[in-house]
Amino acid sequence: MGSSLVSIVCTVYNKRKWIEQTIDSFLSQETNFEFDIVIIDDASTDGSRDILAEFEKQYPKKITVFYNEKNLGIAETWLKICDTIQTPYIARCDGDDVWINPQKLQLQVDALRNNPKSKWSSTDIDLIDENGNLINGSIFESGKMPKVHDFETLLSTRGFLAPSTFLVETELIQAINHQIDLETADDTFDIQLNLFQKTELTYIPESTVAYRVNRGSDSRPTDFGKVEDRFNRLLKTQKNYLDRYPNSNYREMLDILLDRNNQYELELTKKAAGLEQLGFEKITIYFDKDEEGFNQKLIEQYPLETQSEIEIVLPENCHHIRIDLSEIPSFYDSVTLVDKINNTQILPCFTNAIILDDSYYFPNSDPQIIFSLPQNIYGNTFILKYKVSEINDIYSSNYIGKKLAQDFLDMKLNYHQVLKLQDNLINQKKQLELKLERITQLYNGVIISRRWSVPTKIINFLRRKK
Repeated sequence: MGSSLVSIVCTVYNKRKWIEQTIDSFLSQETNFEFDIVIIDDASTDGSRDILAEFEKQYPKKITVFYNEKNLGIAETWLKICDTIQTPYIARCDGDDVWINPQKLQLQVDALRNNPKSKWSSTDIDLIDENGNLINGSIFESGKMPKVHDFETLLSTRGFLAPSTFLVETELIQAINHQIDLETADDTFDIQLNLFQKTELTYIPESTVAYRVNRGSDSRPTDFGKVEDRFNRLLKTQKNYLDRYPNSNYREMLDILLDRNNQYELELTKKAAGLEQLGFEKITIYFDKDEEGFNQKLIEQYPLETQSEIEIVLPENCHHIRIDLSEIPSFYDSVTLVDKINNTQILPCFTNAIILDDSYYFPNSDPQIIFSLPQNIYGNTFILKYKVSEINDIYSSNYIGKKLAQDFLDMKLNYHQVLKLQDNLINQKKQLELKLERITQLYNGVIISRRWSVPTKIINFLRRKK
């Protein structure tokens, strides 16, 4: 290990479900330099140690494992293991994340060698759930999460840079580790704030890591009390670092905070009277012209209001329209499409709504209604009328009734899902019974065949001889 250029440092606490995949992703790295893997288990209780011991036994020259006798927490565990590293670079990875690019280390080492001003590298990431299913790919480059490449943005927004992508010069990270508060809410927040003060970040716009989102983890507690405690401790860290680095760009941080505050005010305003949809969501009308199907080339959009009437004029050779009533689950007291000439209500040929009289309930995203409108029957002008339910407004006169109606719809959907599952189980049971019956027939056919009856007679004859 002494000839290694990079040490991959992995902290583990109760990661049995994922740690094997994580270590395999380390071993899959393709480099023109030597690297080793250093793992520390923080007194896991789920059997993670057994897996780590097996890996160390299988790769004794590549993997070294340390074990805490008692749980120290991630901050103290990280500091403890980093102090043992003697290679020029440390690559960090948490025990439930996975490196998905076998060139990750090579890309980062080359990038730092080409940028003498930088001693720290990170990359883009994919988000996966606890079972490894992709949530979002390339979250920074796609804009799903904002890029954070300076101290001011990180401090103001409590930003995220995916620590499992980090490659840092060892001497720098060791010095920084001893500046962090071991009682901090998030050790990586402190580390990144200090790194930005010491060096430039070299960012590679390519996903090299699958970052696992675990509900209930330290960074994503499900208990509100724990969430509140975490946020308050992060706020304390932010204030401490304002004092620690007084020469930071305060004006830039103020601009960021004012913009964010304005955005939060808008969000709160939307929710103040159950107006999450109104004025922000749009009604989109798609026209199927010349049987080409629905697409973005031929649409009309209108803001979603409490209630409205929209005149729709069909283009020539258009016989179908699709109406998307916003893009989110929504509820309507009434939705009607009326032929303007004959004042006749048109019934839809398809909708993903639950319909009760004129009321439309869309429990899922992307509410849709499709109408077939032959112009030789109806003409080409129609009036769309709708009224949004005040189900989100707790002050509306019929809030309780509509809330119960929504709960009823949810229960109805769950009930149908249970029935579907029950039908599947019954079908599986029938198939198994048929297979068992067929196997029994084959078995009986073999047993009573001449092939088996002759040996049976011989055995009985020998028994009588005894």
